[in-house]
Amino acid sequence: MKKRAIIPFWSLLLLLGRCGPTPEKFIEKAQLALAKEDYDAALLYMKNAYEVSLPKEFFLTKRELSFAFLRASHDGQRVVLVEKKVPKRAYENLKVTFLDRAQDKQKRNSLPGKILDVNLAPGGLNAVFLQQPALNAKECKIWLWQVEKDKVSEVGSSHCVSKPAVKDDGTVWYLRSDQIHIYDPATEKDSLFNKGKKPEKSAKKFPAYAYFYAAPDDKVWLIYGAAGSYRLYQLGDKLKLISKEIATHRLYLVAESRIPGVFIGGAGAQQFVTLNPKNSQIGRRMPAKVWGDAAFVNDKAFYYIEDGVLAYRNGKTETELPFWAEQLAIGIKDELLFLSSTGSALRYFHKKPPVESLKIYNKAVEIDDSKS
Repeated sequence: MKKRAIIPFWSLLLLLGRCGPTPEKFIEKAQLALAKEDYDAALLYMKNAYEVSLPKEFFLTKRELSFAFLRASHDGQRVVLVEKKVPKRAYENLKVTFLDRAQDKQKRNSLPGKILDVNLAPGGLNAVFLQQPALNAKECKIWLWQVEKDKVSEVGSSHCVSKPAVKDDGTVWYLRSDQIHIYDPATEKDSLFNKGKKPEKSAKKFPAYAYFYAAPDDKVWLIYGAAGSYRLYQLGDKLKLISKEIATHRLYLVAESRIPGVFIGGAGAQQFVTLNPKNSQIGRRMPAKVWGDAAFVNDKAFYYIEDGVLAYRNGKTETELPFWAEQLAIGIKDELLFLSSTGSALRYFHKKPPVESLKIYNKAVEIDDSKS
């Protein structure tokens, strides 16, 4: 990370005197924390000061709200957000919010905590949640939210290290006892996929975990394995093995082409590859590093997080963006939707934050650099 010029705290306070007291108070708290050499607290205060200083147009919701998960529909018009709880309240009921950005509408519901993962249908009107009922529980409950019907129901259970998926028709796909299950909300019945045939593990002696993804073309994908050794399956009429060399359990959908992509290869030699929509075989390859997350506009333009830094790459041009991000999704066109490290639901639309805000950001980066 590049070093920035040192900005005195008093100059930031003068800048923000015109913007209201809240950023100013965070900066004052950061200054007190630095006096005690508490750099972690100082950085957190500065991150909050930065976000509070941003214009309203950068936020998907109210500034003061904090979320643990953000998921977006394939077109970026619908978003589901899961409330962020402090650890001591992690297993209490929590709020989930649905945003219809095209119609400027919101819906809210509640779920039992603690939510470990969320998956949104490509069209954005069905969401599935993996909920851990107790601290040491290894078996998690699966909840389905049918947004249009405003109905939340428990549909099954799976290992807590897994990722169920939901299609636009509301069917939920998940693994239990190494068999693929499909829950149909129309009949409220559960059935076994492919007569209960089990997907093959990468290493038979070790446990394998299942991560399901529903695509806009109505296909369902399964990444199955553990610890950097995964297999990719396509679930159609039968279980179809696509690749044995998958590096991570994440599948990404390239927004413009609607083509899925995965990471293959070992440490230091990973590649991001897209899958041919006609035969599902590996197509275009692109060298890649180990990213915390990524979101793809097309084969040339994408956002990614590397070493805690958010960046945008378009062809050979790379730009570091002034945000701390943890979860990424493509919004409308090449807009980025993301959660900040403090839990704010933000959007980036290729517009720089105000100069006053960037000065706070640079001061926070300076504090972050001083920690290492």
